[in-house]
Amino acid sequence: MGKYDDLVFTIPKEFHNWYGFAAPRGFFRGTTMMEKAKVYLDFTSITKELIMEYPHTHHAVDEYIVLATADFNHFFDGFDAEIDIWLGEDPTNLEMVTITQPAIIRIPPKLYHCPINFRRIGKPVLFSAMYCDGDWSKISPVFGEDGTEKEFRYDGAGIRRCVKDRSKECVYCGACFSERMTKTDENVKSQEEMMAPYYEMAKRPRTGKYDKYVHYYVPEEHDDPRFVSPRISFRGKDALEGARLWTMCNLVKEACTVGRAPHMHHAVEEYLFFTGSDITNFFDFDAEIELPIGEDPDHMEVYTITEPTVVRVPAGMWHGPIAFKRVGAPINFMPFYPNGCYGKVVRTEGADGSVKYEYSGTDL
Repeated sequence: MGKYDDLVFTIPKEFHNWYGFAAPRGFFRGTTMMEKAKVYLDFTSITKELIMEYPHTHHAVDEYIVLATADFNHFFDGFDAEIDIWLGEDPTNLEMVTITQPAIIRIPPKLYHCPINFRRIGKPVLFSAMYCDGDWSKISPVFGEDGTEKEFRYDGAGIRRCVKDRSKECVYCGACFSERMTKTDENVKSQEEMMAPYYEMAKRPRTGKYDKYVHYYVPEEHDDPRFVSPRISFRGKDALEGARLWTMCNLVKEACTVGRAPHMHHAVEEYLFFTGSDITNFFDFDAEIELPIGEDPDHMEVYTITEPTVVRVPAGMWHGPIAFKRVGAPINFMPFYPNGCYGKVVRTEGADGSVKYEYSGTDL
């Protein structure tokens, strides 16, 4: 047992019956899986046309929806899909945004969003819903026969009940979703019937008011031989106004060391994700990685990672450099920083043995 075992979590294989979703998938369910975790996200590959969700909001924190190529090795040249998503302040008057290239959408609190219609899937699509919180919840309006809002229904992790047996808690098996998509239940509306009112909304004059929440990924070309080029990044508020998330996907393609010295983040937590590079085959992981972590840069414990893993790095916790000892196939190394900017304190030693601490960050 190591001192920091509670900060290192192996992402489990989540088998399910969700129609059109690759299985198994990777899911990090926040505090359900790791005490004190402040992020909640999934790595889902959608392989068939399908429709998700009804309009809802999140009352307290942002959500970030990633719609991109599932194969990160071809992130910018492999997108082959058409996806419609509805956004707005009024669930009866939403605007449609059509995604035809890799994008991340910021959903601020109280902004209605959905449904999402994966209208055409030529190649598998990454769908990831990211919350900078350790839990998940939503508020959905329920309408009366006259079309007015009758009530607002709250749903979330730990309280959702099984549709088929209300005495049980939902385990996200996907059986009810699959019945809806394949219409094996005659009482369920067809996909065309379900989507009809939303495409009627889309006929109204479009204001483009919500386009400001959509960021299309920009290729970051580089000549670092350690990583696949271009790099995949979302640089927080520099990329999208009001963003409270900063993250990037570095595809490590050879044995190497990342980072020049131990460092820590002085204000907020960081999460380090290590996954396979093709989300459809999320658990194809062929690497051995060593990560030092500790409260004192001179006395750190080294953790060895050989399968999809997330590491929570609390504020002030020293970590790195990260040694990719063996890389059999490209590995996605994804720092996830739940803040709109990035900063770190690096400890370096001079030729005379003196120690100094240097701060660098995106706001400088």
